Amino acid sequence: MDAADQVIALVRDARTDTRPGPVVVAIDGRSGAGKTELARAVGHRLPGARVLSLEDAYRGWSGLRAGVEAVAAGVLAPLARGEAGALRPYDWHAGRLGEPLAVPVPEVLVLEGCGAGSAPCAPYVDVLVWVEAPEPVRHARVRDRDGDYWAEHWQRWAHQEEELLAERDVPAVADLVVRT
Repeated sequence: MDAADQVIALVRDARTDTRPGPVVVAIDGRSGAGKTELARAVGHRLPGARVLSLEDAYRGWSGLRAGVEAVAAGVLAPLARGEAGALRPYDWHAGRLGEPLAVPVPEVLVLEGCGAGSAPCAPYVDVLVWVEAPEPVRHARVRDRDGDYWAEHWQRWAHQEEELLAERDVPAVADLVVRT
C-alpha cells in the first residue's frame, strides 16, 4: 500500500454522517518534502475530494502564517459548519491579493502545504499527514522546481516553518508520517 492509499484508508475511517462539513485531510511538511505530489495522488484517487493548496493563500515570502490563518478562518471554519468558504488567492508576481474565490463544500478537502497541520488549522483537521525528507533532498527538489530564485528566500521561509512547528509539533501528532 503506497502513501496515497494509506491516506485514503485514514479518510474512510474518519468519515461520519453526524456533521455537516467535509472530512479535512491536512498534508503538511517542510518545503520540498513532497506534499503536493501526495495531495495530487490522494485527490485523483479519492472520489469527492478537492485539493486546496496553501501556496495560493500565503501572503508572499514573509506571509506563511497570514496565509494559514486566512485559510483557517475563511475556508476551514465555514466548511466545518457545512457552508461554502472563500479564499483570496495571493498573486505572487503582482504582490497583492486577488478577488475572493468560493470554496464549495466538498466531501473531502485535501489541504496541502506548509502549515496545513499547524495550530490555526488543527481544530478543523480530521486526518493529519506529515511528509518529510532530508534537507539536502528538499533543497534540491525546490531548486529543480523553482530554479535559483528560491535560494534567496530559503532561510526566511524555513524560519517561518520552524515558528509554526514550535507552536504545534505536527510530526509528533500526525496520523501518518511519510518519508520521501
